[in-house]
Amino acid sequence: MSSLKSRFAAVLVAASVCGLANAGARAEMVPHQAIYNMSLASSSPASRFNGVSGAAVTHIEKTCEGWLVNEQIVMTMLTVAGGAIEREMNFKARESLDGDVYFFESNSVTNGEHREYSGSARRKKNGDAEAEFVTPRPFEMPLPKGTRFYVSTTNWLLDMLESGARAGETYAFDGTDDEGPQKVTAFILPDKIGGDGLSGDETLLAAKAWQIRMAFFKIEGQASQPEFELSLRMLENGIITHFELIFDDLVVDQILQDVLPAKNERCS
Repeated sequence: MSSLKSRFAAVLVAASVCGLANAGARAEMVPHQAIYNMSLASSSPASRFNGVSGAAVTHIEKTCEGWLVNEQIVMTMLTVAGGAIEREMNFKARESLDGDVYFFESNSVTNGEHREYSGSARRKKNGDAEAEFVTPRPFEMPLPKGTRFYVSTTNWLLDMLESGARAGETYAFDGTDDEGPQKVTAFILPDKIGGDGLSGDETLLAAKAWQIRMAFFKIEGQASQPEFELSLRMLENGIITHFELIFDDLVVDQILQDVLPAKNERCS
């Protein structure tokens, strides 16, 4: 999710961000509710952290008007100096079915420090996009041409899986902070993790899986090194069962504990 900025927590559950068009019908994520457990996988000797614990809940519904996203994250990071960083985050978003209109609201508390971001974003038919923040202060943010939002980026990634493409890149924006969009690259690999030991709706978990390696770059300056990388196991229905968030000095695991279907309105 960049050491402890707000995107650290958000990306653990909003990680499906890559876009590549498909000439046929679009694949689509299934509405679902997922619960994840977070832990420290490894850290370097130079890392200031020696422990991570927490949980995340993602609830994604589909209505006749669009998609509703609700995420909650609670995590603790232990430092080698004996301290702890406590973080709680609540994130809500609404996205139109065509992925062109997006509303976001993010509230987080880190060791008593509160931060809030809210606003909306739109993508025109020609691909131009812009975000308009309401809090913490009103301002407009231009977005790169073709920028995609929360649900539409997942669906575009599924398009790539369905088409057989094995690499792609896009720009992604979710509104979890005011640092703007990121350039995202992704590589699709065969699934070598498997689904042993997972709990949840058997129909949802029976879907075919891939492993995806992703890198997130700052747009300003066109940095050659990513801020962080992500390795995940994604099912063809858009559900992610395993996350591995990779920084220079630590790796955080997030493993699915339970998954259930969510509201899915079928409208003419």
